[in-house]
Amino acid sequence: MVRKIGILGVSLLCLASIISCEKDLNDIGTGIVKNTKFNTNQIDLELEITPIDLEVDSNGNPSAIRADNINTPVSEYWLGVYNSKDYKTVESSFISQLGFVTDLKTADVKPVEKDGDIDSVFILDKVLLKLPYKSTSKGKESDGKPKFQLDSVLGDPTIATSLKIIRNGTFLNTFDPTNPSKNNSFLSNHTYIEDEVLNEDPGFSFKPNPVDTMFIFTRSSSTGVTFKDTIKLSNKAPFLTVPLKMNRMKELFWDKFNDSEFSSSQALNEYFRGIYTKAEGNNGSMVPLSLLGTSESASLEFYYTITRFEKKEGITNSVYKDTVPTKFSFPLTGLRNAKYKMSPATNNIPSDNFVIQGTTGSMSKIKVLGVNLAKLKLNDPNNTILKHEAKDKNNDGYLDLEELADIKDLANDQYGLLVNDAVLSFYINQTVNTDKNILPQKLHLYLNKDNGNGGITPTQISDTYKESNTYGGNLTLSDDKPERYTFRITDYVASLFDKSSTDFAPLVLKVYNNPTDATVKNRAVDLNVESYNWNPRGVTLLDENEAANGTKRAVLKISYSEKK
Repeated sequence: MVRKIGILGVSLLCLASIISCEKDLNDIGTGIVKNTKFNTNQIDLELEITPIDLEVDSNGNPSAIRADNINTPVSEYWLGVYNSKDYKTVESSFISQLGFVTDLKTADVKPVEKDGDIDSVFILDKVLLKLPYKSTSKGKESDGKPKFQLDSVLGDPTIATSLKIIRNGTFLNTFDPTNPSKNNSFLSNHTYIEDEVLNEDPGFSFKPNPVDTMFIFTRSSSTGVTFKDTIKLSNKAPFLTVPLKMNRMKELFWDKFNDSEFSSSQALNEYFRGIYTKAEGNNGSMVPLSLLGTSESASLEFYYTITRFEKKEGITNSVYKDTVPTKFSFPLTGLRNAKYKMSPATNNIPSDNFVIQGTTGSMSKIKVLGVNLAKLKLNDPNNTILKHEAKDKNNDGYLDLEELADIKDLANDQYGLLVNDAVLSFYINQTVNTDKNILPQKLHLYLNKDNGNGGITPTQISDTYKESNTYGGNLTLSDDKPERYTFRITDYVASLFDKSSTDFAPLVLKVYNNPTDATVKNRAVDLNVESYNWNPRGVTLLDENEAANGTKRAVLKISYSEKK
């Protein structure tokens, strides 16, 4: 039996011996069989492309994707509104629990009795939600101040985006309430109880700006003295600050720091169930945030000032000693989930095109129809594949993958078709997509495998781990313009042709999500493809229509060799 020929080499099992095999296949330096005993040719397999709307299932019912961090670390949470006009408008928000904080002291309870004793008076100055942007240092401005560039801003940052900070009323349970032995999950369209808006300004809006590297506010001492203070990140990077209602946050937090609600992480999350950071609007911009649970990441912060008085010998009343500005910081850690609200695109999809968009945008099912025999007779009448026309068992005019794989059963043809290369390319509509920086930098291809129970199991293609260096999927440029995404799936197709696999399931094309779409996780191969996607980018691709798209139509090109 003949085994597949990959692009990195050839592995053949000959019926006679390894020596006789090498005599037959004496010209395989490039992985392509070319000698007196084999014919080499190429065939184009036509495709059928069917869009998949990620907001509805196959029955038209509401659907969504995973967006929580229960089973996987989510590397990006986006905030804002992205209206590209060519793709669904995305309103991206997130919900997060608060990390537990100890030693929450708001009053000095020790009596002042002897000389040197200190009496401290605490004044709450400001309550802020601090959301650092993901940014890259670009050196310094002309005045010496640090210069930054915000990473991956999508949309129009000159249009303000409405932002509400809401007290979440939905308990975020890590375990499934119906079966505590299993992990819970939260989809991107989960409905949350919105207890109350906590913004100091109910009409608050923001425009992401790389120069937002500080926030200035007023502090007060108990003696009535006020002074300005400035908040900066230690790396002086840009961040978004949202002032919250002082009186309400004082009631909810400050006045209860010594109560049982703040005695443990569990008690805190049952009492205050998290922050719902909700972006709204039909236009604006969207940015990824840093939610890593470090001092430089998102946090709910209580800025307060301690005025200290000291007992001095011979003086009845304590005298002013100093003023200490400080803060309590609750990191946005624990269970988190992204929330996506999608609206239809403004522009229609061009005819003979299809759209791939992340978050809850769209994917596409890619069905391989096969070799169009009538077209092959017209364009390439000498192609040796035509002698196998009888393999078209369903008489549909195509030799599909399963029928091509059956060719090896011909009398006196032990080898069948040897797959040298199998390449699937999707060309970009360069009229719609002119900016390479806002496109998905990678797409992903996987199998919708029949699980035998009436459903499907999204499964990785073997090339993603067996031929990972050449599998592809990355955005390819031509003259610095976005051109195509190419997938080399030689191992997968060859395994069908040599019948080591019988999985002829449809392929699915989606926006690649890092790291959840990676096949190798923790040094082990994971064949399951999860439904996570927090990448909001979209791309318009040319479909399989040859009359409209010519040589840039979507096809599966197979280079093969066949024994004469």
